[in-house]
Amino acid sequence: MTHPVLVLRAEDAGRMSQLHMRSFDDPWSAVSFRGLLLDNSILTLGIELEGQLVAFAMAQTIAGESDILTVATDPDQRRKGLAATLIRALIDRLGERGVSRITLDVAEDNAPARALYRSFGFAEDGRRPRYYTAGRDVPVDAILMSCKMSL
Repeated sequence: MTHPVLVLRAEDAGRMSQLHMRSFDDPWSAVSFRGLLLDNSILTLGIELEGQLVAFAMAQTIAGESDILTVATDPDQRRKGLAATLIRALIDRLGERGVSRITLDVAEDNAPARALYRSFGFAEDGRRPRYYTAGRDVPVDAILMSCKMSL
């Protein structure tokens, strides 16, 4: 099943923050999201089901390269292809904007996300030791991944 992808705007900051809170142990505030959404270098895509925001992905583009800042999916909606739909849409739209490379970081213990990114051609190319601490007894490394875009 395909889901329509929406471009999110500053007025979506509150519901993005609520979804982020359900998705992560270190959620971002509505104020933080609003500031990011007002930045022209940021592209944020989302998916709604029955009028509710259930997933979103946010990327920032600087000097022809983009960094995926966050991807959030409602815990009750995971494993349904929503994140994959958003990553594909981000890659497509960033490619249309001439982006040459996309980077991201992901927690070492997040095997599903790492597998998802690999399925889109992202390769592991570094790590930040003990970067992720929220909700963990022992910090885990951030795995740095990137994907070169074919222009």
